[in-house]
Amino acid sequence: MRIVFLRPPRFVWPFNNETSAFWQPLGLLTVAAAAIRRFPQADVQVWDAPAEKCGWKTLCRRLAETRIDVLGIGEEAVSAHEALRAARWIKQVQPDCRVVAGGMFFPYVLDEVLQPDLADVVVRGEGENTFAEWLEHVSNPAVWPGIRGLAFRDENGRIVQTPPRDLIEDLDTLPFAAYDRIDWNQYGRRSRNHPGLVSIEHSRGCIDDCSFCILWSHMGRSVSGNGRVVPCWRTKSPERSFDEVARLVRDHRRRTFGWVDPTFNGRPEWSDGFAEYMLASRLVGPGGPRTIHTAWLRADGVLRDEKLGILEKLVRSGLRQVMIGIERDDTAGMALLGKSNNDLEVCRAALAVFREKYPQVYTIGTMIFGLPADTAGDLKRLVTRQYELGVDYSFMIPFTPNPGTALTESVVREGLLVGRDRAAYNFHTPVCRTRTLSCRQLEALYYRLMLRPDPRRLIRSLRILLANRDRRKRRVHLSLLRHGTRLALRSLAHRFSSIHNATPTLFSRRPRWYDK
Repeated sequence: MRIVFLRPPRFVWPFNNETSAFWQPLGLLTVAAAAIRRFPQADVQVWDAPAEKCGWKTLCRRLAETRIDVLGIGEEAVSAHEALRAARWIKQVQPDCRVVAGGMFFPYVLDEVLQPDLADVVVRGEGENTFAEWLEHVSNPAVWPGIRGLAFRDENGRIVQTPPRDLIEDLDTLPFAAYDRIDWNQYGRRSRNHPGLVSIEHSRGCIDDCSFCILWSHMGRSVSGNGRVVPCWRTKSPERSFDEVARLVRDHRRRTFGWVDPTFNGRPEWSDGFAEYMLASRLVGPGGPRTIHTAWLRADGVLRDEKLGILEKLVRSGLRQVMIGIERDDTAGMALLGKSNNDLEVCRAALAVFREKYPQVYTIGTMIFGLPADTAGDLKRLVTRQYELGVDYSFMIPFTPNPGTALTESVVREGLLVGRDRAAYNFHTPVCRTRTLSCRQLEALYYRLMLRPDPRRLIRSLRILLANRDRRKRRVHLSLLRHGTRLALRSLAHRFSSIHNATPTLFSRRPRWYDK
C-alpha cells in the first residue's frame, strides 16, 4: 500500500518570505508516524510541495505518474481550496485512490468536501488513531460505521458521522513525528531570523473556550457524545519534550523551534520541568542558549510563571519570541470573543514583564477588528491602543470566521459573512462586514490609519533598532517593518487604482514557482 500525505502549492502569507514561510507540516507528519507504526511495511510518503517549490504542473504530473492507494490532505481555511484542487485531480487520474481529509477545517464543512470527485472520508478530531484504524479497513466501507471519529457518505449519499473518538490521554505514547520523510535541506536553509527552523508541539487543546477559535474545540473533550465539547489541555511530559528537542538538534541540526501549541504555557509544571531539562543540558552553555524558541503564550500564564520564577528559566533556556493574543481592549468585544482572564490590564502587565526584565525577547501582539458592532471609532481606538501597550510589533487582524466556531455561526445568521473565497481567509483580508462598515471600508480605514504618520510608531522602532542589543530582535523587527510598509503601500495603491471595485484586496503573494 502506498500512502501519500500531501501539502499542495499555496500562496505566501504577506509578512513572510519563502525561507521562513513554510515550516514542516507537523500535523501530516504525526499522522504519518502513526500509520508507519501500525503498517511498517507500507510505503508512506510526505510530499511538501511548498518546501520543494513544486508547482501545480509538476505536482499534477507526479500525481498522475505515481500509483497512490491513499491520499491524505489536511488544511486550515486559507489553503483548503488548494488541497481540494489536488483531490479533484487525483480522482480524475486515479479514480480508485481513496482520499482522506483531516485537520481543523474539513471536519466542519462536510457537505463541501464529501463529494464524489473530492474526499471519500473525513477524519474528525485527533487523527492518529482514527486514521490508522481506518487504514485497516480502507477497502471495506461496510466496516466504516464502526470506526469512531469518521465522516463519510453512505450508499444513499447521506453523510454519516460516527461517534467521536476518545482523546489520547498520554501524549508520550505518540510516535516521534515522521520527520525522516521530508528533506530537511528545504527548511530554513537561508533564513537569518529562523535558522534551522522546525515545528514542534508539546500539548494539544486549550484551557479556554474562545468563541472565535477552532483549536480548542477540535482537540476538546466530547461530553456524552451529544456534540457538546469542553476544553481539554493535554501535554507530553517535560522529559519527552526535551528528548524531541535534543534529537532534532543532534540528528537534524535544528536551531529554531517553533512551538505550534495554541497555549504553550498552559501548565506551570510542564514549563518548569522542560526549562530545568534544558538548563541542565549542553543546549545551554556559559555563553547562553544554543537554540531559539518561539511560542504562543497566554498573558495570565506569563504573570503566573513570572511570580513562580519559571519565566526566567524559559528565557535562559532560549525563549526569544512570544506571540500574545491581546484581542480587544473593550469589555463588550472581549465578552463576544469569550476569552477569559485576559483583559487589557493583564496583557499590559505581561508585556511590561518582557519589556522591563527580558528585553531580548521579541513580543508580538494580536488584536482583532471587524466584530459585528465595530465602527470606525473602534478601529481607530485599537490602532492607538497598540502603542500604549508597549508591544514590539502588533498585528491588527480582521475577524476571520473559521467554520465550526460559535462566532462564525452568529455572523452567518446575521448575514455579515460576504467573502466566500477561501484564499481570502488569510487573517489579513476582511471577509466579514460589520453592521456599519463593508469589507472594503474596513480595509481602507485600516490602512489609512496604519499609513498615517505617528510618532509613537517611530519611537517604538527606534527603541528596538538603536537601544536593544539583541541582533536577532533587531533583524526580526526590520523584517516585519519592511513587509508591513510594503503591504500598506500596496493597499493604498490598489485603493486608488480600483476605486469602483468593492472587493477587498488579497495580499498573499503568489510564488514564482506556483504554476510551474
